[in-house]
Amino acid sequence: MSRFFTSYQRSQYEYAYRDAENEYGFPDRKVADGETVEGARILNLGCGTANDVWFLAGKNLIAGLDYAQSGLRIASRHGVYGVVGDLNLSPVLPFRDQSFDIVICKDILEHVLEPLVVLQEVHRVLKNNGCVVISVPNHFYLPMRLRILLGKGFIWKSIGSDHGREYDEWNYMHVRFFTYGGFRRLLRAAGFRPEKWFWDFGNLAHYNNPDMWLEPQLWKKAHGKPISRQGKVGLYLIRPLWKVFNLLFPRPLRRAIVSLAPGLLCAGFYVRVRKV
Repeated sequence: MSRFFTSYQRSQYEYAYRDAENEYGFPDRKVADGETVEGARILNLGCGTANDVWFLAGKNLIAGLDYAQSGLRIASRHGVYGVVGDLNLSPVLPFRDQSFDIVICKDILEHVLEPLVVLQEVHRVLKNNGCVVISVPNHFYLPMRLRILLGKGFIWKSIGSDHGREYDEWNYMHVRFFTYGGFRRLLRAAGFRPEKWFWDFGNLAHYNNPDMWLEPQLWKKAHGKPISRQGKVGLYLIRPLWKVFNLLFPRPLRRAIVSLAPGLLCAGFYVRVRKV
């Protein structure tokens, strides 16, 4: 089963990453969370093109593991050492004990058949004073609960993405689904304790956060690079609206509100953890 399942997923990602090259990447600043990261050994599991950590390359050693070689080829051109691996066929990581300062495990656990085994391996390769950045989607936040109530099923759909275009119920790439309580129990079972949760309303918690989308567009504008139509919409429409939104609902206020009921209000659980 796992071999058929992973073969279909791999073909989808090989195609998706084939033309994903760009100069600046899509930096996820939450990985460093305002800290200076230099001289660290970083492992990015299910990295794809690893464009979220290109900004950390050069001053750190970054290894990226993925089964899609088209993504790894792009990652290697930006200072990431690519390692071919399939966490469904072999969840045992090909690295020594306590060999990494930071492990990034973003949006991967929902794709694997044995997420606890994967996290136990992360625990093994992580240094005792290291940290892990983990994110998983929450298929049970309020809009998704309404979709399920109306018979729309588990397949993810949001403003920025619609998995229904490539998948059906019987070949969906997400095979594990996490509630807030269940995710916390998984972390405890793997030997981790949460250090910091990154809360925000709905999809603002991660990939659909305008800060992440606007940074590459601002870089292109500053360097005279071509900007797509979507990028121009972001710069000249979404950017001013985002500033107004942050004035009306400051980030600390949003975090405080969402922390009261993250299972309902947040579209994903994004957390930095350490060993217990």
